[in-house]
Order: sequence, then C-alpha cells, then structure tokens
Amino acid sequence: MKKVILTLGTVLLLAGCSDGRFEPFGGFLDPVCMPDGSVAFYQEADANGQLGEPRAKKENCSWNKAKK
Repeated sequence: MKKVILTLGTVLLLAGCSDGRFEPFGGFLDPVCMPDGSVAFYQEADANGQLGEPRAKKENCSWNKAKK
C-alpha cells in the first residue's frame, strides 16, 4: 500500500511541474467545441504564457446549433 501511495504522490508532484500552462474549460457533460466542431477540454497558453480569447465555444458544437 505504501508503494502505491508513494507512486501516486510522485506522479502528482511531477504533473505540477509541467512546462506548459493549460486551463480546463467546458466539461465532460457540457463541452465546448472548436470552429470545426471538434470537442476541446483545455486551452493552451501561447509562447508568452497568455491564454487570450478561447476559440472554442459552446455555439460551435453541432448539438447546440439551431435546427433549420
């Protein structure tokens, strides 16, 4: 049991040391979509570390579009 806890703790510690900055948005049951309709779960920062305006929006998802 101690090995499992040590392993999980190490994984969590290393995950906190990642180089990139990702911000979660949307959700598994209420996702946001890119303009091409693909589902996005994270927004990645640019080279300056800024997130900016996300391109993924709920309106881009095919199930949120108005029926004609």
